[in-house]
Amino acid sequence: MPRLVIILIIVKVLDSQEFFFNYIMKQLNLSSERRSDVIRDFENQIARYTDYLSETFDKISYAEYIVPHKGKEVIPGMEYDDYVDIYKKDLNGLTYDQILLFLKNTKPEERIEKFKSFLDSRNIAFEADLFTWCK
Repeated sequence: MPRLVIILIIVKVLDSQEFFFNYIMKQLNLSSERRSDVIRDFENQIARYTDYLSETFDKISYAEYIVPHKGKEVIPGMEYDDYVDIYKKDLNGLTYDQILLFLKNTKPEERIEKFKSFLDSRNIAFEADLFTWCK
């Protein structure tokens, strides 16, 4: 058998295995697909503020990170992460893109509270908390 034909057969088998692997991962909902969008990245004399929406195979997370500038912290080195996690099984038809559009069209200072109210109004379960840590 010519060498070129052997190489093509091997490539075809490997392609089939990758296709099969990706198919199984999607069927089992184990895909490592990840998406994230920065909604706001703003800095002033007090802190840097960064708002993210991200998606993994089983949940969508919204987080607002606040990193105070040196000398502006309540406790030196303190950072803040105010977040909302929604498991995809609880989305009731809501999509990542719909959430992204909602967040982009909400004023930053009201965003997380309005987002929680929005989820409550649609009976979508979520986990939310303010996480703080020191560097």
